[in-house]
Amino acid sequence: MFESLKNLLKHFTGCQETTSASAAAPDKSAPGTGSPPTQPATEGFSEKYITLAKFNLGLGSIGPDNRNDVDPKTVNEMYQAIAAGLFNIPVTGKVPEICVDGRTNKDGSRLSAPCAAGGTLSIVYGGDLGGSSAAPGIDEIQLTAQTISALKGKGHSTGVHGDDHSSCGCGACAKAPTIYQHITERINEMASLVSQLGINLTDSEKESIVQQAKNRLSQTGFFAEDRAAVVQTAQDNGASYEELVGKHNELGIALNTKPGTTVDRTAIRAKYGPQYDVFVVDAWAFGNAAKDINANGSEADEQRIAKAITLQNVATASVLGHGSLRIVPIA
Repeated sequence: MFESLKNLLKHFTGCQETTSASAAAPDKSAPGTGSPPTQPATEGFSEKYITLAKFNLGLGSIGPDNRNDVDPKTVNEMYQAIAAGLFNIPVTGKVPEICVDGRTNKDGSRLSAPCAAGGTLSIVYGGDLGGSSAAPGIDEIQLTAQTISALKGKGHSTGVHGDDHSSCGCGACAKAPTIYQHITERINEMASLVSQLGINLTDSEKESIVQQAKNRLSQTGFFAEDRAAVVQTAQDNGASYEELVGKHNELGIALNTKPGTTVDRTAIRAKYGPQYDVFVVDAWAFGNAAKDINANGSEADEQRIAKAITLQNVATASVLGHGSLRIVPIA
């Protein structure tokens, strides 16, 4: 599944790489220097990349159209540099460990590890939505402990995060019930989006994922009332923890299919300024995660889990992000 995504994104980005590398070179990227911009700032943010709004998605506020502190020309140069892979750096992890969240720790750093919505909680929720063996009586806390422990048992590093100003500072966790609900309501729109990226959901896969989301929403006590307890449970079972600070400045979604890499958001901020940031989705890691939490070894289940992890990421972006968020593929 993700090989087809990678191939499609190579086709999608192939005509951009030469331009992107030129626009993002260190001696030509600053406004007013080097080559002329690929489009005037007055034309606004680049339309080269699909937006959430194109698929009737994007209920939140995070996105470029809600910003007055960034220069569209600089944002477009950033998109191009990201698409060209100029900010990709190697990682050792094989499954999602840190969150797509662009914010930093107090010292301005972030771990370098594969990213997904909620960090390893993306695997917890994707495994729940896509798996066929989830016990109907299990709750979110038990599922989190079970999944984190299973991944730890297979030698994977896992991680979650909070922040310095709320009891549950991870949107993917805090909004998990809303995200499940969003999947039941917008599955067709999400399927249309991912189909343009080379991932096709069958009717039976959509029906299975939606039904599981409905089952959990109707299951009394499945979602913990104390959302911070989910993050704490992950830590109690071996997940690392980051406390993030600051506000959300994400201007797009970097969709990375280059195995063994992630996007260096610290380098992005250093180059363009602290107000320039992106969500990072390391989609290449989803298949690894699906394989290692697939209880029965069925290839069909593995594919459905990987697709459910993808949908959880799309749904999280849609709940938290504005329709103007652009998806910037890295092949």
